[in-house]
Parts: sequence; structure tokens; C-alpha cells
Amino acid sequence: MICAKFIIVLLCLVTFTGQPAAAANPVAGNWTTDGEVDIRDRLDTRQKFMNDYQILFHPDITNVERFTGTVDRLPTNTRRQAHDFIRYLDPHVPQRILMPMVHWRFIEPDTGKYRRAVAGYLQYRLLVVRDAVDDPRSTESERRTALQHLGRMLGRTVDNTAGLYAAATPVVESLATELTKAVTTEAFVDILKSRELTATNLDDLMTTADYSLSWLGFIPGNHVELISENERDAERINWLNERVIFNGGKLDWDADYMRMPEGPDDPGGHPCFKRDPMFMRLREMIDSAEDSIFIDIFLFGGTLGGTIAKYLIDQTVAKRRDNPGFRCLILHDFATNYNMKPEMMPVFEYIRDRINGARAQGDDIGVVLLQANILRHPPGIPFGLSNLVPRSPVTFAVIERHNTYYESKIDHSKVIVVDANTDSPQAYFGSKNWTDHSGGYYFDDAIYIKGPAAALVQASYYDDIDAALTIDPIEQQWFFYKECGFDNTAWLDRRDELLDWIRIRRDTFPAAGDDVVRISEANVDGRICNTRNMLVDMIRRAESNIYIEQLFIYDAYVIDALIKRRRQRPNLDIRIIADHNGNFMMNGFPNTMFLRELDAVGIPVRAR
Repeated sequence: MICAKFIIVLLCLVTFTGQPAAAANPVAGNWTTDGEVDIRDRLDTRQKFMNDYQILFHPDITNVERFTGTVDRLPTNTRRQAHDFIRYLDPHVPQRILMPMVHWRFIEPDTGKYRRAVAGYLQYRLLVVRDAVDDPRSTESERRTALQHLGRMLGRTVDNTAGLYAAATPVVESLATELTKAVTTEAFVDILKSRELTATNLDDLMTTADYSLSWLGFIPGNHVELISENERDAERINWLNERVIFNGGKLDWDADYMRMPEGPDDPGGHPCFKRDPMFMRLREMIDSAEDSIFIDIFLFGGTLGGTIAKYLIDQTVAKRRDNPGFRCLILHDFATNYNMKPEMMPVFEYIRDRINGARAQGDDIGVVLLQANILRHPPGIPFGLSNLVPRSPVTFAVIERHNTYYESKIDHSKVIVVDANTDSPQAYFGSKNWTDHSGGYYFDDAIYIKGPAAALVQASYYDDIDAALTIDPIEQQWFFYKECGFDNTAWLDRRDELLDWIRIRRDTFPAAGDDVVRISEANVDGRICNTRNMLVDMIRRAESNIYIEQLFIYDAYVIDALIKRRRQRPNLDIRIIADHNGNFMMNGFPNTMFLRELDAVGIPVRAR
């Protein structure tokens, strides 16, 4: 449910969700060696596909209308060859992978890129079988069948999926080279039919899935919790409203309520950290950190954010006495603040001033504050409408004053990762913002993960930090509030150090539990955007119920999947709670867009 909240808001958001398994995966032990889960092979798999993104998935190549138009404009003989190639390979190769193969063989002939496209197809087949082995929903019989397929495809005995990328790479590269050298389509197909890697029939895997949705796959060995509780009563709302800092109010940094309480019985301190499990877990993670804290937070302000900021910095300073290498890095989108700039900027000014104050004394308090590079994010407004606003210094000055960014680009993450390169990585993420009036009393959900998948959450943010520390002067000029010191120029001389710090340097992690996690994300530059696909997959495979809690629910693909599954399973229990969006003052829009269609198939939608 958490991932839906993000993906339906905007597809450019950098967000993550763990999908905890209903039961432990019996084959999870096959991943481990002496209780260690090897994640390096999965990171290498992810990096391979990201490196080849422009070859395999660039929109100019994978847009069907654009692709067919380009093929139709080829010279007659080349067009005939391309059509034959498509006709012969269509039964064997998925459309989305066949198009780049055609592109680099016929449209822009390039032997090296053609070979990499072919290798991408071969690797993808292996990922489909890998996921059938690791999916906790697979039966034992399905796992055994999938393992037998892997063995035949690789020409060796296979007991598990650990180290699959490393083991498969020589086989994949050799066959990709052989296929690339095939002069005719007939020769290409003959090779496909004669090699186990491509000839093995995967139809008996259809009960799981004949596709892969994640380059990382399913990650075992985790402890997962869903945390949803915080106070939402009138007392909490009134307490926060009495300390509102909009309309000229100010944070009182010396007030007793602007500190972390020592426990639930502490008569002072901020009330959110006394009884609210969602905020208490945040404090527990900060307390337990021994090596590092990484945070990417969308809304961060008010008494709630101020209390966290003070405690975070004080704890970082204290922890550095025992571990001088301890560091806390905070990433934030300064460009989009939903009109909460007055509530948030005092907190970021406080963080900035404490960092700069220590620097002036020749000290390093171990805290890094970076602005997210929103320019690299895919746009959130469709149809190129944002192109109507030219990007220039004049328009930028106007945009900067109005709480948004060109193309509605947002870093919407709310994530904290602790000790990612130690034996005890933890991650906590979901819909909870850290401000008084967007989080202090809202309905939210968050996932807590302890184990190898938590380290992979931080790994997914490496590109965000790389983008934030851009050395491109064109990108640098579009950072917000440069005159206030909130661009990242002060950290550029430490770029390599910070990138090495955020990188996952370990190959293995101890198993922390029996839960299997699959991570979805929409990463900083759009090369990974699989959250919607996972949502649709979850819906199409639902057997007993689908419960959805949404801020926005107007994604046509998700709506279509719900309607189709209802028709396939008329007795499936589907319930949706959606926000009434009263602050938009449009009578519930956009959540009213598909109410009629959902109601027609008996899917109830309710507002709180």
C-alpha cells in the first residue's frame, strides 16, 4: 500500500517499498553462507542493466509508435529484413527487448550495442527463472522446476540463485557474441533454438510469472514490521497548532518541548516521541546507530522537525567521540515544499548554522546537508506541458519563490537508513513526513526493515548523492537558495569521500530474520521505475483480498488492474480508502476521476 501512495502521486518520485512475504521462503537458506546473505551479485545485476539503459530502454527505442514509424521509413531492403527479423523473433523475445535488438541491428547499426542488447535479452531470461526460484509465493515443486531450468540454461548443476550474475556472465557473453555474428535471421533463430539458454521452455513457470520486475529480485534474511500508529486526536492537533510558525511565528529552540524526551514518563520533551510508535522508532534507530545515518526527507520542519534535527546533530557529535568516522548525511528537496517553507526553513537554517559554526572553529560535527538535484528527475506533468515555461534566470527567480519546480519535479522520499555497512543495517521508510502539519497527526504507514534489504535501500540512493554533488555548471545553476548557502558547492571538494561513504562496500550481511523483501523504486533519473509494475502485479495475483489506503488513486493502469481482477474474481474482497483532498477545493478531485468505473464493478471507495 505504501508504494501506491507514492507512485500514484507522481511517477518521478524517488521512493521505496518493501513487500514483506506472508511466510518465510524455504529456499532463503540457499542464499546464505554461514548465515550471511550475499547481495553483491544482485548489485552487479542492477548496475549492468543501468549501464545499458540507453541501449535497452531509451524512449526513442522503446516507444512503439516511434519505433514502428522509424522501421517503416527504412530503405526497402533493410525494412524487409527488419520485418522478417521481427516476425521470426516475436514468438521468442519480449517486445520491449526485441525493439532495441532491431534498432541496433537495422536502424542504427552498431555491432557493440547490438551485442549488448542481445546480452540483455539473455540475462533477462535468467532473471525470470531466478525470481521463480526466490519468490516466496512459489511452491516447492515450482522452485525445483525453476532450478532445473537454471541448470540446463547454464550447463551446470545449480542449487540456488546466489552468485547467478557472476556465474552466468561468461555464458551470456559467449552466446551474445555468437548471436551477434549471425548474418541472417534464419541463422539467428537456428542458434536460439539450439542453445539451452534460449531454447529452454519456460511455459511451466507461468504459474509464478513469465517476467521479472526487479533487477535486485527477492531479498531474504530480513525482519520486517509495518508501523502505522501516531496520535491523531484533538489534543495532538491543538498542541501543534498552538505552536504554529506560519504567519510570522518562530521556533523557540530553547523551549523544553524542543528536546527529545528521555522516556514516556518524562514530563517535558516533545510529545510525539513519548507515545507514537512511528516517531519512537525513529528515535530508537538514531540511538542504536554506531556507524552511519542516511536520511532523505521531503517535508522536515516545525517543532517535530526541530526536535529531530537537534537530537540528530547532538547524537552525531556524541557518537563521533567513540567513532570518529561516524557520519550523518541529510538529503532534501529544497525546490518543492507544498507551501510549508515557513515551517521548514528554520530547521534547515539551524542545521546549516551548526555545520558552519563548527567549520568556523575548524571542527567537523559529522553532519552533511545536501540539496537534491531535482533537475535530473523525470517530470511529473505529462504531455510536455511544462515546456511552455522556458527555463531562464528570469523564470527561475519566479519559480523559486513559488514552492515548486519546473515540470513538477520532486524528491518525495521519507527514508532513514542506519549502519548500512555494518552487520546490523536498518531502514525505515513510507509516507510519514517530519513536520507538525504534515506528519504530526496524519494517517501514515511506514515499513521498518532490519537485514540485507536495508543496505540495498541505501545502495539505491548512491545515484541521488552523485547527482546532488554534480560538477556540471549547468545543473548547478538551477539549485534553489544558493545565496543562502543551500546549494552543495561547499561539499564538492569532498565529493569522492561522500560517494564512497554512501556506497555499499560489503558483499554479505548476516540474516536478521525470515522475511523476504522486494524493493521497488523510481530512481533519480528514471532509469528504474518499477513501482507501478509491482502494484499491478500484486493486484493481478491477488486471491483473497486487496486493501488500499491512498492519498491519490487516479492512475489508470492501477484502476484498470483493479477492475480486471474484480471481473476475474467476483468474490475478491477489494476495499479502498482514499483522501477527500479537501485542500484542493475541487470536490474530491482527482480521486473522483474513476469512482464511476470502480462502482460499476462493485469496488467501494471510502473517504475518512
